[in-house]
Amino acid sequence: MPEYDVVVVGAGSAGLNTAIACAKAGLSVAVIEEHGKIGFPRHCSGLYSTRFLGMMDVRKEFYEHEIFGAKFHSPSGKIVELMRKERAAFVINREALDAYLSRVAAENGVNVMSGVKVVDFDTGNDVCQITMEKGTVESSLMCGADGSNSFVSRKLGFRAPNKLHGIMAITKEGNYDNYVDLYFDNKLYPGFFAWKIPRGRTVEYGIAGNIGPPNVQNFNNFLAKFGVTKYELSSGVIPFGFQKSYANRVLLVGDAAAQVKPLTGGGVIYGMICARIAAKTFADATHEKKFGEKFLARYQKAWKASIGKGISRGLAIRKVYSKMPNSMIDASFGVLSTRVVAKFLENHGDMEFILERKPHAAVS
Repeated sequence: MPEYDVVVVGAGSAGLNTAIACAKAGLSVAVIEEHGKIGFPRHCSGLYSTRFLGMMDVRKEFYEHEIFGAKFHSPSGKIVELMRKERAAFVINREALDAYLSRVAAENGVNVMSGVKVVDFDTGNDVCQITMEKGTVESSLMCGADGSNSFVSRKLGFRAPNKLHGIMAITKEGNYDNYVDLYFDNKLYPGFFAWKIPRGRTVEYGIAGNIGPPNVQNFNNFLAKFGVTKYELSSGVIPFGFQKSYANRVLLVGDAAAQVKPLTGGGVIYGMICARIAAKTFADATHEKKFGEKFLARYQKAWKASIGKGISRGLAIRKVYSKMPNSMIDASFGVLSTRVVAKFLENHGDMEFILERKPHAAVS
């Protein structure tokens, strides 16, 4: 008899939300996290729209700052400013949030193991046998939620069709501006953009671009633009595009499944939605004792029904934008600055769901 119904590899927000939902569905669950401290290292800006707050329990002590709008900077220096009367987003302390989710998981009976690295797994027999650096654990099902460089995904032979390299620097300069700055330039940040986010007591600078030395140089030049010399550095791969997310006894969730917005690189909201879908699939599989790939394929169908249109639209817009010369980007800023368009975005723009209707987590 396996020790657990489900073992989740990875204790980021996607993995922990999956574990919590599974536990609440009556499943026995363990989470294995290779890093010693949950929430570290930092891989995410932590800038979330107000709709995020309605999707999960986020305590006020996690808030670092409030955002009411954005300033968009064109290659030639044009600025389009879009502000809202109501709060558009919050800057959340991701380390505190993940630590909180870990406590919630433990309170719901999940065995959270940190500082433990998975080195192998085998799903070919009647159980999932998961080998760690010290010891093994067995389960009926396994969830790969181990991030953009997912060991589980790589061992299954799955890979995201597209990847970017994101780099962030956190400085200790105080900044309480109520807007974020977004910089667009297809020579300096090809296919993506750079950003500056006020976090209250700190400021975040970041860019994303193609993996390789040119992206690092562009990042250094971006910091030099602001005279930034002392900072806390973090970086990571941003996967996006449609990827297979199921196998015999295994589901992938979050960045491990490339469940990421192609336009912004954000994955927390999509990961949260897919975590709930994965948990229901795991519960159904356990109830019906069907652990094979054919049964688990319903998971991919369900999450595509929920967030697939947003991903497809994001991919289409990225394809067009990545081919635009800077002169065309500048021209598009002229359109954005028109009164009608600006007013629409101010009243209706939503940084998380602007390209699609609000996703749902229900599984039929």
